[in-house]
Amino acid sequence: MPDPALASAAPRARPSAGDVALAVGGVALATLVVEAVKGVAPAVSLGVFYVVPVLLVATRSGVGLGVATAALSVAAFNWFELPPVRDFELADERHWAVLAVLLVVAVVSARIAEAGRRDAARADAARREADLVADLTTIVLSDRQVAASLPAAAARLEEHVGAPVTLRPWDPGLTGDGGPDGGAVVLRGPGGPVGVLRWTTPGDPAADAALRERVAPALGAVLAAGLERERLGAEAVEAETLRRSDEVKTTLLRTVGHDLRTPLTQISAAAAALRSPSLEPDERTELATGIEEGSDRLAAMIEKLLDLSRLEVGAAQPRADELFLDDLVRDALVALGPAAARVRVETEDPPPSVRADPAQVERIVVNLLENALVHGRPSAPRSPEADRVLVRIARRRGRAVVRVVDGGPGIPPEAREALFRPFTRGEGSSGPGSGLGLAIARGFAEANGGSLRVESYPGQGTAFVLELPPADGDGASAAGTVSAPDRAPASGGAPAAGRGRP
Repeated sequence: MPDPALASAAPRARPSAGDVALAVGGVALATLVVEAVKGVAPAVSLGVFYVVPVLLVATRSGVGLGVATAALSVAAFNWFELPPVRDFELADERHWAVLAVLLVVAVVSARIAEAGRRDAARADAARREADLVADLTTIVLSDRQVAASLPAAAARLEEHVGAPVTLRPWDPGLTGDGGPDGGAVVLRGPGGPVGVLRWTTPGDPAADAALRERVAPALGAVLAAGLERERLGAEAVEAETLRRSDEVKTTLLRTVGHDLRTPLTQISAAAAALRSPSLEPDERTELATGIEEGSDRLAAMIEKLLDLSRLEVGAAQPRADELFLDDLVRDALVALGPAAARVRVETEDPPPSVRADPAQVERIVVNLLENALVHGRPSAPRSPEADRVLVRIARRRGRAVVRVVDGGPGIPPEAREALFRPFTRGEGSSGPGSGLGLAIARGFAEANGGSLRVESYPGQGTAFVLELPPADGDGASAAGTVSAPDRAPASGGAPAAGRGRP
């Protein structure tokens, strides 16, 4: 049904049986009151009691039944109270004036009550419409995308109208023509049409008029504001993207230029020296090794730049597979080369399995280990163990977790998130590196549905925590953290071959 406030503001075509009963009962009660008190005052002065049922009926049912109640009151007053009683004739001509005054007062009171009823109904309808517009504004502007908020806005309109409502974004093929059982209107904003509102009603003119004349313009303005906010947001994102792109380009030229020039200089100098005919075999071998090292550094730098580029444009889509997490860590140790001798691995038994891209996870672990091995060394190791990097593999809160822990000086809280920005290196860090590894590691972690964070306390080392979604069915609880020497480099050696699965 339409909004009850709108319905109550509309004139009633026919009073209900309850309204008629109220009118007759009110007149009868007023007659009984007059009968009870007519000994106290003259009967001709008691006609004012009949104004009360007239006011009640007019307020509840409208002026039509109020006037009819006034006429019934005049007739009852004449019949029961004015002599000769039980007769409509009047013994005194002055009683005609009394009846006329009573009728006029009753009719005027009925009209005043009807006007008050209509004003109250209009005020209530306006309040309901204001609440509706406020709710629609909240619904539309609380969602980032206007189109995604339209179903909720239509549901709120249905609650208000009491009939099916359809709300759609503007399309040149849509129209605002309603069917025979409802209506439709084009929602317009300052810049033109923004949507179409259609509804089905029982044909109540007041409800239709309210939707067309008041609700629809307000809703159109709200939709236009939401669309404008989307446009400004998109422009802001584009501007921020361009700004960051410029920053990356500037930083790339400033930072990576030096990192690229160093191995190129090394390769160029070694190649030029190889032309000398007086070189000894050992010297030639040393120069050839320098060329290989420089080439490896260039290749690693180019690979990281390509990884970052793919992440920036969203092209690093993972090819997920189900694997044991310790296998991926083992592959990362193999890729790390001789530096893996400083890495110790501890894993749960059985090890957790993950669903992720193995190549990307391997790159994450390699980057974390390279960062720990280069920048996480203690300034003065107390023992060979203090110079090692520890890798722990476990299940935590339904996730597969890899913790890479070093014994370095730690990272202050305000500098931790900055480490994951491209071309950013820790304060006071020394050694090679372009500041890309951690940014790439977090990008690959998020691309695989995981996360990467840093935990650190000054003077107590740093832990990079990688969390990945577990493989389907990997819900076994941990049996405890145990050392896995067959997975870790034993006594500083290379990682051993993989063991069989339980």
